[in-house]
Amino acid sequence: MKTNQFNATVPIRFEQLGRRKGGGRIALLDELRGLAIVNMVAYHLCYDLVDIFGFDWPWFFSKGAGIWQEYIALSFLSIAGICTRFSGRAYVRTLKIALCAALITLATYFIYPDQTIVFGILHCMAAAMLVYALFQRQLENTPPFVGLAVSLLLMLLTWNVANGWLGIGGLRLPLPDILYRAGFLFPLGFSGPDFRSADYFPLFPYLFVFLAGGFAGEWIKNIPAHMRREHIVFLAFIGRYSLLVYMLHQPVLFGVLSLLL
Repeated sequence: MKTNQFNATVPIRFEQLGRRKGGGRIALLDELRGLAIVNMVAYHLCYDLVDIFGFDWPWFFSKGAGIWQEYIALSFLSIAGICTRFSGRAYVRTLKIALCAALITLATYFIYPDQTIVFGILHCMAAAMLVYALFQRQLENTPPFVGLAVSLLLMLLTWNVANGWLGIGGLRLPLPDILYRAGFLFPLGFSGPDFRSADYFPLFPYLFVFLAGGFAGEWIKNIPAHMRREHIVFLAFIGRYSLLVYMLHQPVLFGVLSLLL
């Protein structure tokens, strides 16, 4: 039931993302975000060449490419979760990402109808941020180790919700079909047979990836000074402007490839 071609993975940067309250930016977070966006651009370059320009690359549909895709998504969501511990104005940030998500849906609907993104990584991130904002006090009062352990367990348990079941390994609990026939529960992972989204990252399990990052962020607040300095200038720069890079990278890739091919 899960449709996820990862057409638009997004790293998020806000004015205060990766910034200590009362201090300077933590360059390590910028560099990790920059590494994730470099991976994203490379992945989307391959995606465009195969899906739009017809390159015959069977490896792109291999298990290895799927792991690459999942790594990118997990990176962005966990880093965004970490950064919730460093910045305020939760509802403002949530609204900003929600508006960007809506723009992506409209753009893909009118420009690439076959690649419309209904609930992609941006939508998932905005929804996860809203959940965090609504329960911020309770989440931040939870011991980080407990919160991280529970989040990771729930992530594993809900990893296959979009495929129709809960569980880990051979322990499976089938979910009622009525959840998938409802039609409006796709943000949670209950996507029916008629649901289509070129990029699909539902709240189950990805909300728990975000929350795990949030709990880990409590420890990262005390990161040593030498890790706050820039080590790889290029990655740090890309990480600081990752939202802008995200919004522009696919039109730029498509334009360049159209001229060259």
